[in-house]
Amino acid sequence: MKFSWCNQGPTMTVTRFLQQQGVSKRLLKQLKYYGQVWLNGYPCRLIDLLPVNAEIKIKLPAESGDPLAAISLQPLILLAETPHWLVVNKPAGLASVPGPQTGSDTLVSRVRGYLLQSGAENVVPHLVSRLDYGTSGVVLVAKHSFAHSRLASATTIREKNYLAVVAGMIHASHGMITLPLGQRPTQPAGIIDLAGKPATTEFWREGYLPQLEATVLKLKLHSGRRHQIRIHLQAVGHPLLGDNLYGGPLDRGISRQALHAQQLIFTDPFTQQLQTITAPLPTDLAQLFKSTSSQ
Repeated sequence: MKFSWCNQGPTMTVTRFLQQQGVSKRLLKQLKYYGQVWLNGYPCRLIDLLPVNAEIKIKLPAESGDPLAAISLQPLILLAETPHWLVVNKPAGLASVPGPQTGSDTLVSRVRGYLLQSGAENVVPHLVSRLDYGTSGVVLVAKHSFAHSRLASATTIREKNYLAVVAGMIHASHGMITLPLGQRPTQPAGIIDLAGKPATTEFWREGYLPQLEATVLKLKLHSGRRHQIRIHLQAVGHPLLGDNLYGGPLDRGISRQALHAQQLIFTDPFTQQLQTITAPLPTDLAQLFKSTSSQ
């Protein structure tokens, strides 16, 4: 796979310039030993200087995926796609990545199957974002390692917005939950830990479902910790409906945590265009809203 740029800035090394374009240290190492680099059409080294207005081209080595990695031909709900990335709507009850208990059908194996059917070779999808087994919604997937390196940059993802249904009445129309999170080595559930990693979840009250005694929230992540939304809502006394791990009520008409990754806003690093991608509400959550009226 080839990419090219023109150096519009000051003179610098090829390595420094490529780092500014999002080429990771790992990819630079691969490029040094297995790839190709050209400066104004001639082969060059990564330590060479790149003058102003010079053209740099690179050819990254093909990725070597695991030949034994699972491939699934189960349906993939595609929301958007470019030559470098795709966005899918993950259903609840599907693991994002392979693991000891997941079997051969995961989100990654479905993406592999989709890309292979589309004629792609050396398919090694990389999840830029991922969701818990019981959470539905938007997931961004890079089609190759360079796309993953650029999409995973701290400046690429602008917003991650979720829809949740939580136990009890939340009266505030807007609020912030800022509590540090930690993990117990032998437990699947995370905890509030004053010595843990900082985490902030912003929420807006969208409505109340009186028959379910539950509040509908829109949430925005300001950090991306494991189980962040679930732990934060439990900590303030309003766990998600159906969230068995974090003490959510299990008798309110939904059999998994009532959490949906509704919208992802990010900048496409290859075109610099802002992308706003929304996943439709899944059937089980839509049914919750139909079964009762909001006020």
